[in-house]
Amino acid sequence: MRLLPLLLLLATVAAAPKHSNLLREATAAARAGDNATALAKMEEAAKLRPDYPRVQINLARLYAALQRPDDALAALQRLADMGLQMNIATDPALAALKELPRFQSLASQLAAGPAPVGSADEAAFTITDATGIVESCLVDPDTLLWYFGDVRNRCVWQRDVTGGTATLKQFTSAEDALDGVFKIALSADRKTLWAATATVGTMNGPDAEDGKRTALVAIDFATGRVRARFPVPADGRKHLLGDFVIAADGAIYATDSVSPVIWRLPADGTALEPWLESEEFLSLQGIALDSTERHLHIADYANGIWRIATDTKTPELLTAPAKTTFFGIDGLYAVPGGLLAVQNGVNPQRVLRIDLSSAKSPAVRVIAQGRPAMTDLALGQVFNGRFHFVGNSGWALFDPPPATPQSPRTVTILSTAIE
Repeated sequence: MRLLPLLLLLATVAAAPKHSNLLREATAAARAGDNATALAKMEEAAKLRPDYPRVQINLARLYAALQRPDDALAALQRLADMGLQMNIATDPALAALKELPRFQSLASQLAAGPAPVGSADEAAFTITDATGIVESCLVDPDTLLWYFGDVRNRCVWQRDVTGGTATLKQFTSAEDALDGVFKIALSADRKTLWAATATVGTMNGPDAEDGKRTALVAIDFATGRVRARFPVPADGRKHLLGDFVIAADGAIYATDSVSPVIWRLPADGTALEPWLESEEFLSLQGIALDSTERHLHIADYANGIWRIATDTKTPELLTAPAKTTFFGIDGLYAVPGGLLAVQNGVNPQRVLRIDLSSAKSPAVRVIAQGRPAMTDLALGQVFNGRFHFVGNSGWALFDPPPATPQSPRTVTILSTAIE
């Protein structure tokens, strides 16, 4: 999902992690013409979050302004080492470096970006005539029917293959008046389709306001009708449940992308409870529970990946290995030995395999990148040794909402091996 601008707007009136405050202070100093103070703030932020691409590009700009070309080039090299793609050749803040051969080489490398990873033909299938924002997908392991959460059209779709040609059929009822549908997941007994719903400005219909209302919704999987809603309690703040994970006992942990809270719905519970709140959280997204259920791993879009012990509720940031970044991660999924991560907040967008078997540091490799339709990645599901995920969800088409209706389009569900 693409909620960072809203989050940062709200963060100006709330506590925030130190690196976020340093970035804001550095930006203010640079705008005031005090590049020396801006650089000191940015360097301090870099010590806290060395893998934050935004920090490195701004370090390069400040070093260039202060006539420190070697340091500026080192910052740009770190961006290239992360496997990112960007156009620095026309960046006016880097104009003083343009004649340097090393800058020209880095500019070419960053413009080209990394090589594609994965097979170009690994599209599992396509959804034709889509008109909304397809944020999530899941397959029923028994019937092999696919379902999709749609933020803009406020529903869950089913892929209907009974007529010989696959078409989308609305699974949920319009009478239940869902909000935008983000993550969907099936209960272990296949009786309940759980959905994280929220009001957002990109959805159709009334109350299209970011963070006004959000809930976990229990949908009867036999009928598609809403059985129960579990809203986030009103506390004067905006909230948005975008992702969740179901524990073995049926309890659900859900992330709040707008307020710094992890929520929990106990098994057979009647209300959401705040499980953990921290001013260090910025924009919580994907959430995964390891096989022992001793740790939650949570993607924080502008922070990295949190590892939280479920008994002590103590959060710690995973350290990204050299030449990698954990920023811009949306979806997060537990797999044997580690995690899969949908990283749509960097260019190029990609899927990472994060190996957590080492006690010292995680190992990271890209398993999908630069493939057709990997333009607007959203959520997915691990199934039968493969990861299926939404390739071109549609957020970029509707955020902000267009003045005229968008034509129906084809959405691609991609697939890649998890090993």
